[in-house]
Amino acid sequence: MHGAKISGGTPMAKWFEHCETLDEARDEYHRLCFKHHPDHGGDTLVMQAINAAYAQFRGERIRPRRAHTTVRPPQPSARWQRPPREPPTDVPFQSERAEQPPESQPLHSRDDIRRLWLGQQWQPLANGNLGRSLGGHTVLLVRHPAPKYQGAWFVLLDNVFSPYFYHSQPEAEQAAFDLLYDKIKYHEL
Repeated sequence: MHGAKISGGTPMAKWFEHCETLDEARDEYHRLCFKHHPDHGGDTLVMQAINAAYAQFRGERIRPRRAHTTVRPPQPSARWQRPPREPPTDVPFQSERAEQPPESQPLHSRDDIRRLWLGQQWQPLANGNLGRSLGGHTVLLVRHPAPKYQGAWFVLLDNVFSPYFYHSQPEAEQAAFDLLYDKIKYHEL
């Protein structure tokens, strides 16, 4: 162990006694860390002695660890803070949104939209893509262009791609219906 004191007293700088410059000490420190670090199968006490000896060689003051129980005074924050909430008004929330019915009562049931959806056929488009429209909305199933994803599909609803691609055409058709239903369930057809 190069003669370092591990228990009692201050650590002896014999770990670094042959070093004359700080660069030599740093290289020796890295070599010792690789050899004695607990993550490399070394001993924790030996590594602590090496750290203390290296700090002593560098002329640093060895500080005892602070207890984590100290309470720091609150510091003024320069971060953005949420403004205080406004007091409630006398106008009820639902009357402000009278033009749109509440979300719990859609204008159309899922079954009604499903019957309309199944009453139409997919129209073949260029490049093997498929399309249909319902209630003024256009739905396209677009084949994935990469050969790696052959057989995968994207859904394009009103010129907006879905964020996912689907591994089969039936999966893409179901996703297209779900997206369309969420878009039109509160609107007249």
